[in-house]
Amino acid sequence: MFNALFTLFVASEFCYYLLIAQTGIVEVFHSDIRAFFTLPLGGVMGSLLVYRSFGILDTDQKKIIFFVGLQALCSLFYPSLNLVVLGILGISLGMSAPLLIKLTKWRYTEIAIALGITYAIATALFTYEPHLRGNLAIALSFVALTCSFFIDRLPKRTVEIESEHLGVYAILAMAIWAFLDANLFETLSRSSDISIWRAQTWHVILVFHLVGMAAAYLLRDTFKEHHHFIIALLFALSYMLYAAREAILLSMVYPFVISYYNFIIMKRLSSLGNLRVLGMIMVFTGWIAGGGGLMSALFGYTYIGVMMICVLLCAEIYNFIYQTSQKRINNVQ
Repeated sequence: MFNALFTLFVASEFCYYLLIAQTGIVEVFHSDIRAFFTLPLGGVMGSLLVYRSFGILDTDQKKIIFFVGLQALCSLFYPSLNLVVLGILGISLGMSAPLLIKLTKWRYTEIAIALGITYAIATALFTYEPHLRGNLAIALSFVALTCSFFIDRLPKRTVEIESEHLGVYAILAMAIWAFLDANLFETLSRSSDISIWRAQTWHVILVFHLVGMAAAYLLRDTFKEHHHFIIALLFALSYMLYAAREAILLSMVYPFVISYYNFIIMKRLSSLGNLRVLGMIMVFTGWIAGGGGLMSALFGYTYIGVMMICVLLCAEIYNFIYQTSQKRINNVQ
């Protein structure tokens, strides 16, 4: 059963991550990691400790209310955030993200709509001056905090969907996707000749974000065995279009793959339910891989992303050949 209030909660938190924690703070501090290093450090700590109870914070809802409230309190100081406040904000985000993902278990419609709303708003507001996003940070936190009080009223799922098995390769692939995204996004954000989000193509980006989300949602089970190859191929095409300076085509392909792979990640992680495992995966795929992609772009090492794409494509081709041969052997037997 679709729940609008829960979808609003998820969308407001996702918008906060994109417009404040990622693009806002990074630009406010001019991409100088030394000026905001306590944010990812706090995020790692929060994600690793999210499974524990802290006194009266002994339920998922109580933790969410507290840490989203902490997020709102930190937002009052935006953009004048010192290292202490950034560390506290990082802890609140690191705690709330795995809890949010756990709550989305089997709620694929809510995930798709929330991500669609997030990318539409983030695309429309990307050019909004980062130093002036204080009121936006407070508003998004207030909406999320208000909705968090009603999370315990979510209708229970009567039919359980089979959980996906996440092996080492699947986790590595998700981490590489996050790296490739952060690397290309930051590279484009700093580019003077092909910054597609600051150009007149923003409406094209918005449309293809939604098209990519719809495709991932509708094909979530149909192409279950081919998601890795599709995402690797689309990332390869995105990097090629960036190298060729094809802004219009890049504005179509890159937003599509962003929406596509993020839905697949959310679908997979939401089926886990174990906060300790979720926290560890979030640290690896989010804070470490995403931060690595950011640093790679800052130092101009875009070619590392190209190398990772080659590794992904080779792995997928090998996997396809292996599976095909195994099917033939089984058919012969």
